[in-house]
Amino acid sequence: MGPTELGSILSKTIQQVARQHRRQDGWKVIRERYSVWHVVRVFVMCVMKGVCPGVLYERLKRFRGYRRMLGLPNQLISLSQLKKRMNTAVFLRALLAVFRQGAVRALKELGRQEVRIVAMDLTRIESDPDRDPYGAWGKDSKGLFWGYKLGLIISQNGVILGMTLMKGNWVELSVNRKLLKLASATIQTSFGGFPVDYVLCDSGFDGESTFQTAHEELRASVICPARRRRDPKVKSARRDLLRAKLHSPNRFLDQALWERDGTREIFRKRGEIERVNGQLKDNAIRIHEIPPRRRGVKRLFPLCLAKLVIYNLALHLNATQGRSIRSIKALVG
Repeated sequence: MGPTELGSILSKTIQQVARQHRRQDGWKVIRERYSVWHVVRVFVMCVMKGVCPGVLYERLKRFRGYRRMLGLPNQLISLSQLKKRMNTAVFLRALLAVFRQGAVRALKELGRQEVRIVAMDLTRIESDPDRDPYGAWGKDSKGLFWGYKLGLIISQNGVILGMTLMKGNWVELSVNRKLLKLASATIQTSFGGFPVDYVLCDSGFDGESTFQTAHEELRASVICPARRRRDPKVKSARRDLLRAKLHSPNRFLDQALWERDGTREIFRKRGEIERVNGQLKDNAIRIHEIPPRRRGVKRLFPLCLAKLVIYNLALHLNATQGRSIRSIKALVG
C-alpha cells in the first residue's frame, strides 16, 4: 500500500478515458507527437509528488530507476512542450474528464446508496494580498480573508462529484447551478439515472435557483436553512409567504420539509463535507497551498483539480481493497 498503487490506478484511469475518447477529433492536437493524455499523466504525477515539472524532470535525470518507480513511459514530452501544452483548453478538458472518471469508478465501487444524499459547500483558500494581486477579499463564517473559494459537491462518504474555483468575493448563488450540473453529469455517467433524495447545503445557497436546478438536474429535494425566518402570524409575513409561493414554488415546497421529524437528522450529515474540506487541507493533499506561479483562478484551477483527482482515486483504491475509505495519508505521502 502506497504511492505506487495510486500511480498504477492513475495510469489505468487515464488509459480508460483515452480509449473512450479515442475516435473523437476534438481531443487530437495536430502535429503533436504526444497525446493530451500523456501530458495529463505527467502533470498529475508532478502534483502527486508535490513538485513542479522542472524538479520532476531533474530527478528523472539524476536518479536511476525513478521513472520506473513512478510508472512513467520511457519516452517523455520535453519540459518546454509540457508547459506549453498545459496552458491549452484541450488539456483542461482532458483533466476534467479524468476527474469525472475517477469519481465514477469510486461511485460504482460504493454503490447507488452512496449518492442518496449529497452535500455542497464553499471553503476558503487564503493567499497573501501583498504577493497575490489576482485574489479578492471575501467573507465566510470565519470572517474576512484574501484569496479564493473552492466549491465542492460530495457524496455521503466524501467522493467529490464536482468542483469549481472562484475569487473570494463570489458567493454561493454564483456557482450553485454549476456544481449541481457537474454532479448530475457524474451521477448519470455512473448509474444511468439520478438516485438522489436530498441535496444538503447551508443558508448561503438559499435561493430559488438552487432549488429549481436541484429539481431539474437531480430530481432531488433541497434541505437548506432559510436565510430569514418569518412569523406566519404577522400580516406582512403572510403577504411575503404568499408572494414566495407564487414566485419561488420550488423553494416554498422544499422549505416545508423542515416541519417533518427526520429532516434535522438528515441535515446533520452535511458535516461530512466539512471533514472533507479539512482533509483536503491536511498534509496529504494540501489543496490550500498556492505556489508562486500558480496565482489566479486560471492557473490555480488545474492544480486544485489534479489534487481532487488524486483524492477520488485514493477513495476508490481504499474501497476496492477493503480499507477505511478516507485513510489516504499512506497512499499519497
